Amino acid sequence: MDQRESMTANVWQKPFALWVIAGGLVYMSIALLYLGLQFALAGGLTGTGGGLLAFLFLFIAVFLIAAGFSLREKRWAYVLSAAASIVLLLLFGSFIIDSYRNPADSGFWLSATGIPVLSLVILFSILAFWQGKDGLAQNRYLASPQSVGGLLTVAVIGFVIGSIVVGAIGAGVILRTISTGAADIDIVSGAATAAIAYSPQSFHLTLASGGKVTWINKDTTSHTVTSNQTGQFDSGTFGVGATWSHTFTTAGTYYYYCTIHPMMWGVVVVS
Repeated sequence: MDQRESMTANVWQKPFALWVIAGGLVYMSIALLYLGLQFALAGGLTGTGGGLLAFLFLFIAVFLIAAGFSLREKRWAYVLSAAASIVLLLLFGSFIIDSYRNPADSGFWLSATGIPVLSLVILFSILAFWQGKDGLAQNRYLASPQSVGGLLTVAVIGFVIGSIVVGAIGAGVILRTISTGAADIDIVSGAATAAIAYSPQSFHLTLASGGKVTWINKDTTSHTVTSNQTGQFDSGTFGVGATWSHTFTTAGTYYYYCTIHPMMWGVVVVS
């Protein structure tokens, strides 16, 4: 019993910086797991979706390993923590930035929390590696929450809470605005799991009318409007409330889908 109590006490006496690193990595692991499960439930296991899920679960495994060994004060774990965090930000940077710009995006919470959390992990991992040989306990800003390091962490947490609150208010305004937006075809709310993602699913027009079709994204996540035939038309990713237009110049039947959520599809019939 004494030995078990001694081990428990030893864990809780770890330098403050290690708890920030481990806590941040565990939080990101849970966030990525939640994101991956959402994507899987939306049907993202096929095509490029399967590769994305594999990447997410790879990061989860790496983050958890780095968290565990960081608490054991392994210097290589500090390197792994910082490197994995930087790689994640670089790989998913465009997604993170797009989500952060639009509070109504379903991924806003992850961007608003993930960027500050990973920034703290990177900073403390670098400092922990730098001071690792001398011992982290010798540096107050790494050893104690009652230090500059602790104040920085509290400031970041406050920033995250403020961002989420402001984002929630902004999301309500944006969603009310786009609900009244008009276009030829709506990308509906919850499109990834909806029976009809593009409404109307089959849109008819004539070349005499100009041949122009406009889509509006009324969902809470980004989508694309991409032709089934490579090179015909592709909107690229456009976010919540955004519109995209394409002018058809030749009669025919044009099937399209969302590259992010391949189960979404629609058709434009031009006569």
